[in-house]
Amino acid sequence: MPENALYSVKNHWQAFVTQLEGVLKPEQLIRDLSRRTAYSTDASFYHLTPRLVLKLDDTTQVQRVLKLACRWLVPVTFRAAGTSLSGQAISDSVLILLSEQWRQTDVLDEGARIRLQPGVIGAFANQILAPYKRKIGPDPASIATCKIGGIAANNASGMCCGVKHNSYHTMEHMTFVLSDGTRVDTADARSVKQFYRKHDGLVSAIRRLRADVCADEVLTERIRHQYRFKNTLGYGLNALLDFEEPVDIITHLMIGSEGTLGFIGDITYRTIKLPAFKATGLYLFDTARQACDAIEALSDAGADAVELMDARALRSVADLLAPFSTRPVSSDNVALLIELTADNQQTLDSAQESVTSFFETEKTIHALQPFTRDISAITTLWNIRKGLFPAVGAVRESGTTVIIEDVAFDQHKLADGIQLLQQLFEKYRYDEAIIFGHALDGNVHFVFTQRFDSTKEKNRYRDFMEDVSKLVTDKLHGTLKAEHGTGRNMAPFIRQQWGGRALDVMKRLKHILDPAAILNPGVIINDDPDAHLKNLKQLPSVDEEIDSCIECGFCEPQCPSASLTLSPRQRIALMRRATQLPAAEQAEIRKDFVYAGDKTCAATGLCATACPVGINTGTWIKKRRHAESPDSLHFMAEHLKLSHSLARGTLNLATGVAAVTSKKTLQAATRSAHRLSQRIPVFAQTTPAAATTEYFAGQRFTDKVVFIPACPNRVFGSEDKQQSLTKTVVELLNKASIEVRYPDALTSLCCGQPFESHGNMQAAQQYREAFAAALQKASENGRYPIITDNSACALSSLSAQGIKVTELAQFLNEIVAARLHITPVTEPIALHLTCSSQHLDGANGLRSLAEKLCTNIFVPSHITCCGFAGDKGFTTPELNQAALSPLREQLPAECNRGISNSRTCEIGLSQSGGIPYQHIAYLMNEVSESLPTKECGR
Repeated sequence: MPENALYSVKNHWQAFVTQLEGVLKPEQLIRDLSRRTAYSTDASFYHLTPRLVLKLDDTTQVQRVLKLACRWLVPVTFRAAGTSLSGQAISDSVLILLSEQWRQTDVLDEGARIRLQPGVIGAFANQILAPYKRKIGPDPASIATCKIGGIAANNASGMCCGVKHNSYHTMEHMTFVLSDGTRVDTADARSVKQFYRKHDGLVSAIRRLRADVCADEVLTERIRHQYRFKNTLGYGLNALLDFEEPVDIITHLMIGSEGTLGFIGDITYRTIKLPAFKATGLYLFDTARQACDAIEALSDAGADAVELMDARALRSVADLLAPFSTRPVSSDNVALLIELTADNQQTLDSAQESVTSFFETEKTIHALQPFTRDISAITTLWNIRKGLFPAVGAVRESGTTVIIEDVAFDQHKLADGIQLLQQLFEKYRYDEAIIFGHALDGNVHFVFTQRFDSTKEKNRYRDFMEDVSKLVTDKLHGTLKAEHGTGRNMAPFIRQQWGGRALDVMKRLKHILDPAAILNPGVIINDDPDAHLKNLKQLPSVDEEIDSCIECGFCEPQCPSASLTLSPRQRIALMRRATQLPAAEQAEIRKDFVYAGDKTCAATGLCATACPVGINTGTWIKKRRHAESPDSLHFMAEHLKLSHSLARGTLNLATGVAAVTSKKTLQAATRSAHRLSQRIPVFAQTTPAAATTEYFAGQRFTDKVVFIPACPNRVFGSEDKQQSLTKTVVELLNKASIEVRYPDALTSLCCGQPFESHGNMQAAQQYREAFAAALQKASENGRYPIITDNSACALSSLSAQGIKVTELAQFLNEIVAARLHITPVTEPIALHLTCSSQHLDGANGLRSLAEKLCTNIFVPSHITCCGFAGDKGFTTPELNQAALSPLREQLPAECNRGISNSRTCEIGLSQSGGIPYQHIAYLMNEVSESLPTKECGR
């Protein structure tokens, strides 16, 4: 490039950034190396570090940024959740993220339609629609993580979606923004009319292009042929045939365009009715051909989903299959997971009988699980299918990445496709590769592991992909991308599948809608034949706790710090990428990681509940903390009773000061002091006074329980003028004729959780051993149940050997509720499901108990972990604030109370929610009475 051209580009960038600073808040521009590096990867195997990351709040900001980008010729790329698998959500220029402001949902026509902003997670949209017995059409495997913007921009489908119910076919309206900042809302006739008037040249170009395509019979037939099954390779040229109006053509071109033609500001879907009845079965076939021959009959019977799994896939999840069958799987075997659905019982019975009768004629078809209608069994079966991709990721060698590709064939060629793919695996020594997919659509995925750390390995991948492309397009006339989008990975192969004429049309479309070529360059339209072999992501070993991470991003919706600093995926990705940077940059990242990676990590391990390979990023972070355990924690470990006494004294002092000044003034003062020294905690307005040191004995009964009040409830007292939680628990259990006993030396006992959280594993283990010994004695070697009143302590107690400690809400739900007469309240009550409860039993006990006590329980959305994380609500209050930022606006106007089962969580919830949160035991004590002796069987 000439020197003057470089000078021009440099000045363009500087002008762009300078003007950007005039339209965005400083915190919306992410410039530091650490966070830019953390955002340098999506779920694909590509890597590009953005020069600038922007976090935008609304469509107006998108318009302003695009106008500036267009003026100064600065490339931009949009990212929703970053679960993209083909490299379409990364950039070495400007990466645009959606802030937390893009979550609006509007249910229309009693659920028949729904308008969604691009930041809404797909699964949440379905939660909103569930009361209407509807769902959105697309159902990708990543639906619990991916967002509507990505679902639409990639035309994602899934297991039951097929072609009929994808975004292209179920979209009714869209708001889009073009590269020059033009905004069009197709639901608003005035907006469309204005667009036609002001963009006559663009509209005319679309009309001419459509006319040219329609006049070309060969091309028209090719387009029809390409969309006879799932196809997401290139632009959706079928829009030029299916629609006449330019605005309809443009909106449908936006679907699957991967952000290269414009930005999707919202989308209105026609929703799909949920079937009332379903039955699911898992059947093993001798060969792929036998299985594929059955697909037509299954389709005719009304099967909603038919998921195919080859022998290697079945072996990879052998542990999940074991409860159903121990039958050996031969190398030729293929299984079909079949789901039949119907709107009435009779239709389902008929379909099931039809399929079963068909299978009975073939003695070589074996039922691993005959059709069942048991929801638990159905969920387990689907977990087998969903466990295939992570099964490969979990056992991959360190330094390798997991690649998942998806292709589609005509249904009658599916068996040939599977066989030929398996031959390519053998040719290129991908011995671990598995095949699975959506058989009704002729769509299969194949997963394999690959190194990119040598020329030999890169060449192996290159040659393999060339053979795959020839197999799919030349031999079987299929599509190279059925669901996952073109991205960078398949951009060089568009000509091979589509031909030169169709590719020219795609280039014309790109030029018409993005003439400056600023939108996601390199994606879909890419003239570099080796684009799929460049910017490849390396996965160096960092720590055995996290090395199996496949960087899919499934963890991110669970993480309280994702909107504040980093998500679990980003923590891992950052430290991996850092190993490849110069020493000075590594040092900068290590310095930033102290706060962004460590201090703001709640370390609750909730990420592991969504991780396909079960990684608990919190465990890794706690290992890193081990060497830097604070002195105060060492003092606490040596003097627990004294530490609790000092903490109560500090709380009493703070309460006294607040009585003179005000809690608000005290909070402001400590917040200012905290800014000067992070060692000074922030006194939240909702921080209670100290707990009482007296433990209520209660009455004597034959049935007994050992109760250990957890450390937080031995330090923090109850709300003003409210009796202690300990006394409340005793009263409640006494109503149920259960006597409460306390262990000896109670004030010196601890489950070890606070020490483990801060990395002091030795102290944690010592306390656990003493804890277990004391409770073993108090329970008379397990004769009496043991309960504790804080969910995090109950979870930590699982690590204590020789005892079983039950979380209080679980015990109240399972044992105590049946012994009491409960009159549930009707006013709405907010329920917070703590991280530890989710780990213990999926929070089922806490939720079930709440539903017994109140007929109107409200669980706020977009909140998984409150971020208080023991003491972080005081030492890192911004984490708690970020995690609970969606809380207050969601609470119903008439909701004046919240419940949970963790004292410190309740402090933060009360602060952010503006209503008092307290332990669920208080509510149960209020709404319950003792049963007559005969009724409770005492």
